[in-house]
Amino acid sequence: MRRIGTVSDGSSARRFCEYLVTLSIDAAADQESDEPDSPWNVWVRDEQDVPRARSEFEAFQQSPDDARFQVEEEVARIRDDRVEKERTRMQKHRELERSMPREQRGVGPMISTPGKQQGIPVTIAIIVISVIVSFTSHFGKPRASRVPGETTLEEFTYYGLSFVDRREFEKNEDAYASIRKGEVWRVVTPMFLHGDEFHLAFNMLWIFFLGSVIERFHGSLFFVLLTMATQIAGMMLQVSLPDADFLPEALHGSPFAIGASGAVYGLFGFLWIRPSIDPRYPIHLVPMNVVLMLGWLVACMTPLIPNVANGAHLGGLFGGVLAALVIRR
Repeated sequence: MRRIGTVSDGSSARRFCEYLVTLSIDAAADQESDEPDSPWNVWVRDEQDVPRARSEFEAFQQSPDDARFQVEEEVARIRDDRVEKERTRMQKHRELERSMPREQRGVGPMISTPGKQQGIPVTIAIIVISVIVSFTSHFGKPRASRVPGETTLEEFTYYGLSFVDRREFEKNEDAYASIRKGEVWRVVTPMFLHGDEFHLAFNMLWIFFLGSVIERFHGSLFFVLLTMATQIAGMMLQVSLPDADFLPEALHGSPFAIGASGAVYGLFGFLWIRPSIDPRYPIHLVPMNVVLMLGWLVACMTPLIPNVANGAHLGGLFGGVLAALVIRR
């Protein structure tokens, strides 16, 4: 997207964008701030259209009431044609899908068309597994057996799904001790462990709100890959950070971070940035939710909210933003 100019009011901005539609130039307009009198920016999507759009914008500024910029009827016709073409395309798609075997229906590329994937099985699975694992591990505080040498189910679950088996870590303080033994699942499974009921509820609410939207729009396979990638990014940054002797306590590293916060901030980062680089992307976060998520990110780095894996938050967020920048339809 490239900004080509600014006008004083929204009606002029929209009228010029409609004029560009008649020239087959994708454009959009937005207001610089929430102030009623703030100016409006005009953006052009494709770089190759920028020179012509700027030339037309200069002409529009000189004569905004010129007859050639009065294109309401032509724009309406163009939009009707687009709607009809989309309706025809969707009809053909439905006919093609009906002709396919049932087990192949809904299977498509990693980035699918809106409405193609209606269910959210992965989102539900993450929530169910997280609830079961969190309670089974006694929320990261497994209770030992009264029988010497016997491992309880709580210990088995917690030690087996943490990034590193705490018993292995205590031998040589190697955060990667379990990974070196080939237990690679540990880069992902800490997301199913949580520290208390509030931690679990908070993360699962965001997994549902953000994950269900992404899974419905992009499909289950894409959602699995995005969740895993951002969770791994958050976990690896958290583990890689130096300990409290070298960084502020809020940013020190630890291999014992648990929770799905890295994935949550990864999904948030993806949905936050994607509409900015693709104006046609249909999912837009409510501004208040953006403020809430970023505000919570900052608040967790203060002494007001101690014992938070901020490295996982930051790593997941960077991973989600990077995914939005790299993955383009």
